[in-house]
Amino acid sequence: MILENKKYLSFAHYLADEAGKILFKHYKSKKLKKTFKNSNKRKELVTNIDIKIENIVRKAIFSKFPSHNILGEEKGFTNKGSDFTWIIDPIDGTKAFASGIPLFGFMVSLKYKDDIILGLVDQPILKERYWNNHNASFLNKKKINTSNIMNLSDATIACTDPNMFNNFNDLKKTIFNKCNFIRWGTDVIGYLRCAEGIIDAVIEKDIKIWDVAAVEPIIRMAGGIITTWDGKKVGSNDTICAANNPTIHNTLLKKLQKFL
Repeated sequence: MILENKKYLSFAHYLADEAGKILFKHYKSKKLKKTFKNSNKRKELVTNIDIKIENIVRKAIFSKFPSHNILGEEKGFTNKGSDFTWIIDPIDGTKAFASGIPLFGFMVSLKYKDDIILGLVDQPILKERYWNNHNASFLNKKKINTSNIMNLSDATIACTDPNMFNNFNDLKKTIFNKCNFIRWGTDVIGYLRCAEGIIDAVIEKDIKIWDVAAVEPIIRMAGGIITTWDGKKVGSNDTICAANNPTIHNTLLKKLQKFL
């Protein structure tokens, strides 16, 4: 398998180390340059540090793997015609970063043809790094697994923002009111806690591939499932349903069908 060649994983860790130094240096800085870009329904915050990190990461990838494609949140797609594509989110949780709240992370993943084979998310302030190899997922050096919750009524669900949903009140009646409780404002950490077995599911909409590419193999190798609301591969559309196991995932997908 490709990931049995450790050069890709080692390189992803190197990228996270470099990005983490920058994030740590500028955390709680009062000199951040902030702008907004429109993304579908939402205005998204961008800082000069988002752009700086992506530029540095792109340069490193081009130097190490000059034939590989790159897709980044801030600079778009560079197509080299390769089977390999590196996907970058320089800061997931930019609003948290710009507000001095430590719930943000650097995300990088590697896609081979149609499959995301490697994901790494580094949260430098929390000193938490989630990643996968060819058969397991880890938090730092500790192997992690999803939870064994089987009933929606016992499940904790995470989501970043209720404004993602056009039909929030209907979703609330159909799903959110039927779970144990829901945690808002999670960004990437919701997915990571799902992989770790603390949160049981994540439901989101208006999601770009760089928002979730890195967590897809981490959740999968930890024993979970992550797809679109119609059960397709991550990135097929802008919806996401991640869950700890097939039972919860199937329960949620059935309830989400009416919202497609």
